[in-house]
Amino acid sequence: MEDLNDLAYFAAVVEHGGFSAAARATGIEKTRLSRRVAALEDRLGVRLLQRNTRHVAATEAGERFFVQAQALVEGARSALDSMADLRREPAGTVRLSCPQVMAQSYLAPILPGYLATYPKVSLELEASDRLVDLLRERIDLALRAGARIDGAAGLVTRKLGQARRVLVASPGYLDAAGRPRTPQDLARMDTFSRPGDVHDGQARWALAGPSGQAAVITHTPRLSTDDLRMQLQAAVNGIGVALLPEPIVSASVRGGVLETVLPHWSAETHMIHLLYPTPRGMLPSVRSLIDYLAVHLPACIQERSVELEDDHETAP
Repeated sequence: MEDLNDLAYFAAVVEHGGFSAAARATGIEKTRLSRRVAALEDRLGVRLLQRNTRHVAATEAGERFFVQAQALVEGARSALDSMADLRREPAGTVRLSCPQVMAQSYLAPILPGYLATYPKVSLELEASDRLVDLLRERIDLALRAGARIDGAAGLVTRKLGQARRVLVASPGYLDAAGRPRTPQDLARMDTFSRPGDVHDGQARWALAGPSGQAAVITHTPRLSTDDLRMQLQAAVNGIGVALLPEPIVSASVRGGVLETVLPHWSAETHMIHLLYPTPRGMLPSVRSLIDYLAVHLPACIQERSVELEDDHETAP
């Protein structure tokens, strides 16, 4: 492929009517322009310019080549200008991936504010529980939660907060079944689980107490589903006890339709991280979303955590 610089040098000579005028217009030495155009002619095997001591003019072949070369040079300049625009102001589409629970609980309240702040940016959000490959799938950034973060090799990981899974049930169910006083009491109660956690009809909850003590409870779930919202609704309807992430249940606990069960016991704390490729060459649109989430997401996480903790302290 031809060097676009040589095409630009040739086009400048034709546009300005000679090497001296082109040198003044471009700031490139006349001898360099002459040498590069001559090298271009040698590679093409065609004379592009007629030269004499006082005048330079394009040959017939040069005129034809000039039209194409000028279009290529202008196209390259336009592409560079468009990239410069992107570097100056957040604009374009940012692709974000996160689990459904986090999208509904954390992003839904705060992303409208981001879109209002940056009107030239569009967001493409994939709310999915699958583990995405940011580099291969061209995802700009992702939110993930877990005791450990898998698939983060080569990525920047930024901790934004933490959340637990807590035990909840409706007051009506607890009035009828009795409020458990120890984790072992859960084994006699109606419970929910995810299908992947059920083996031979039984599932296990690994719980941690307020002083770091551990309890593993084997239970027989009445409902097994990966849909955590369905588990939430079943708990609200008085079917049994659910172990669910704080952000899902906080509003229901605050509204009194759910009650925390054994409020000082919970499952393993999950760290919430923002993942993205190396910042080198990062577009302002992506950087603006990272900065926005870094400010607003921890506050959103904390609001839900504090609300639930307040209910823990006042729960009977």
